[in-house]
Amino acid sequence: MGAGSALDPEIRDWLALYPAPDLDYRDVDAVRTMTALYMSERSGPAPRWSRDDVVLSSSMVAGVDVLTWRPRDIDATHPLPVVLAFHGGAFIVGSPLGAERIASSLAGDHQVMTISVGYRLAPEHPAPAALQDGVSVLCRLGDLPGVDPQRIVVHGSSAGAALAVGVAAQARDLAIPVALQSLSCPALDAMSASARDVSHSMHGFSPTLSRESVMAMWDHYLAGQSPAAPDLRYVVPSLITDLTGLPPAHLTIADLDVVRDEALDFAGQLEAAGIDVEVDLVPGAVHGFDGLLPDSLIARASISRQIVAIAAALRA
Repeated sequence: MGAGSALDPEIRDWLALYPAPDLDYRDVDAVRTMTALYMSERSGPAPRWSRDDVVLSSSMVAGVDVLTWRPRDIDATHPLPVVLAFHGGAFIVGSPLGAERIASSLAGDHQVMTISVGYRLAPEHPAPAALQDGVSVLCRLGDLPGVDPQRIVVHGSSAGAALAVGVAAQARDLAIPVALQSLSCPALDAMSASARDVSHSMHGFSPTLSRESVMAMWDHYLAGQSPAAPDLRYVVPSLITDLTGLPPAHLTIADLDVVRDEALDFAGQLEAAGIDVEVDLVPGAVHGFDGLLPDSLIARASISRQIVAIAAALRA
């Protein structure tokens, strides 16, 4: 996997200090406990990149908790382009603060609002609950003060990328314009963990996400339901049968990641459907690197490229 790609030095050093735990992702309580401990050791969950020129607020939209970042010096009723964001966390953990690494700069430097969705988590709320929450917020954007509903980007990380794609597909069906799908380390295929080809990334080196964890993630979210069921048709992006009319996509893909190949395959599916796609394949990077080590050089460069792609799409 990732022939010729060696671990980025900062990631290598971080892994030496914080080796990936031997954790069974089927044990939801253990995963949540580990996540809470990791966050508490880093003074979180709390904003890490507060800026004087950016206002962070919490509210509810369509009954769903959201966090919103917007520029301080622009009137709150002035319509701004918006990023609708979905955090990662294997559908079972995580919070809307996961969008902060792009949201602060988008608001302060590009006058773009970010609304990050606190969607319901599995296994307590299996599919399509999280996707329904995202679509509910999407459909209310036009009613919110200070939002330009004609300039929307969807953004998601890991499991959140699956939600972002599903929301983009629903937006297409509802004739709601979306300028870009911004997908970071996207998990898009519930079946790739069963890949038999040993050259598939699912069988390769991936220190922050295992094949078994991916299987558990989808099991928690699907909860025994067939992803082919009509009300789940947009839950697993790789199974969406008609990709025509979806917005352009920018995919950030870590080379040393079990979900690398499914992300590359999805990029190919989009291109075959006539969708403009930009792939940023990051050598030496691991799953979730831009969230786990956002201050590292490799992550800062990647986050900057994500922000540039989003801002450019909203200016077009």
